[in-house]
Amino acid sequence: MTQTPVFRMLQAFSPATLRALDKFVASPYHVTHPGVAELYAYLRPRLHGAPPEALSKTAVARHLQETPQRVYHLTSYLLEAVEQFLALEAWRQRPNEGYALVVEALRRLQLDDLSAAMLRYARKRLNAAPYRGSGYHRADYALHLEAYHLSQQQGRAKAFNLQELSEAQDLAFISEKLRTGCMLLSHQAVSKQEYDKGLLDQTLRVLDGHPYLQIPAVAAYYHGYHAQLGGPGSDGHFRQLKRILEIHAGQFILAEVHDLYLMAINFCIRRINQAEGQYYRDVFDLYQSGLQHGALLEDGALSRWTYTNIVRTALNLREYQWTHRFLHEYAPLLPEMHREGALNFNLALYCYETGNYRQAMQHLVRMEYDDVLQNLIAKTLLCKIYYEIDEYTALENQLDSIEIYLRRKKVLGYHKANYSEIVRLMRKLLAVNHHTPAAVAALRRQIETAPTLTEREWLLKQL
Repeated sequence: MTQTPVFRMLQAFSPATLRALDKFVASPYHVTHPGVAELYAYLRPRLHGAPPEALSKTAVARHLQETPQRVYHLTSYLLEAVEQFLALEAWRQRPNEGYALVVEALRRLQLDDLSAAMLRYARKRLNAAPYRGSGYHRADYALHLEAYHLSQQQGRAKAFNLQELSEAQDLAFISEKLRTGCMLLSHQAVSKQEYDKGLLDQTLRVLDGHPYLQIPAVAAYYHGYHAQLGGPGSDGHFRQLKRILEIHAGQFILAEVHDLYLMAINFCIRRINQAEGQYYRDVFDLYQSGLQHGALLEDGALSRWTYTNIVRTALNLREYQWTHRFLHEYAPLLPEMHREGALNFNLALYCYETGNYRQAMQHLVRMEYDDVLQNLIAKTLLCKIYYEIDEYTALENQLDSIEIYLRRKKVLGYHKANYSEIVRLMRKLLAVNHHTPAAVAALRRQIETAPTLTEREWLLKQL
C-alpha cells in the first residue's frame, strides 16, 4: 500500500491540504463508491511512521472486512477521488477561468439575464485583478467569447464588437506562444535538442514594431526570447526585459515572474562566463528585485544554489554590508537539511573576501560536504587561503587532496578539466620565480589562454 500512487500523494500533502481533503472525501457528492471513505479513514492517521505490516493489503483488507481484490478497487476509487480533489483545488486557485464556465452553464440553461449578470461580475473581477500575464489574456478571451455567444443567443450578435474578440484571442495566443518559445529555447540550450517551433517565427515577425509590444505579457517574452537567442541586439532586448521587470513584475503571477527573472539572470550569467564583467551589476540588480517580489523562492524556500550565487555576485561587487545582512536574513528560508552547510559555506566566502582568513577556515570545517562541486569550491578556497598566508606545505597537501578527489569522482564533466587546470597552474604559481620576467610572462599567457578556468582572475592577481 505504501508504494501506491494514492498513498504517496497523501504523504506529500500539507496538513492544511489534508484537512480540506477530509471534507471532500466525507461528501457523498464527490465520493460515491461505498468503502472509499473507510479506506481513507484507515490510511489518514498512518501516513507517517506506521509500521509496514499495518499498511499491507492483507492488514487493510482485514480491517475493512473486504477481500484483497476489493481493496485494490477501493484504492483505485480513492485515487480517482484525490485526483478530482486536486483538480478542484487548482480550479479554485484560478477563479477567472471558473467564471467563464459559470456564464456558459447559465447560458445553456437559457437564463440569459443571470448569464449576463455573471458575465458583468466576471469582467469586473478580472479587470480588478492585479495580474496581466498570459493567464489574464486567456481569461479575457474566454469572457469575450462567452459574451459573443450570449449576444448571439439573444439575437444581438450584429451589435457585438467582434474586433475586441479577435484582439483578445490574438493576445491570448501570442503571449502563450512566446512563453512556450522561451521554454523551448531554454531547454534547447541545455539538451542540444532541436524543436519545430510551429508558428513562432511568423509571430515574432508580426510583432516587430507592433503596438502589442506595449503590453507587458507580450513584450516580456518577446524581448526575453530575443535576449536568449543571442547575437547582435541581444543586449538591447535584455535591457528591455530588465526594464519590464523593474516596472511590471507585480503584474505577473509568481510562476511567470519566476521564469522571467530566471531568463534575465541566466542571460547575465552567460555574459559573465564570457568575461563580460559589467553584467555583475545587472544580475545583482535582478537578484535584489527578484527577492523583493518573491520571484526567486520555490514553494516559499530559497535554494542553496541561488543563495550562493547571490552571495558570490554581491561579493564580486564588494557589497559587503549588504552580503552580511542577506546571509543572515535569508538563511531561515533555506531548506532545513542544507541550511547549516549553505550558511557556513557562504560565510566562509564572505570572510575570505573581507580578509578574515582564519574565520573562513573555521566555517569551512563546520560545513557538510554533500555536493561534489561545492566540495571542490571549498577545497579551492582553502588553497587560496594557504597561498595568501604563506602556508605552502598545507597548500601542497591540499592540492594533492584535490587531485585524488578528481581521480575518484567519475561524473564531473567539464568541472574536472577546470579543477585539474587550477591545480596545475597553482603548482606553477608556487614554482615560478617572480624575479624572472620571462617566466612570469609565460605563466601569465598560460593562465590567460586556458580554455576553462574559474580562478583565472585570482591567479592573474597573484602574478
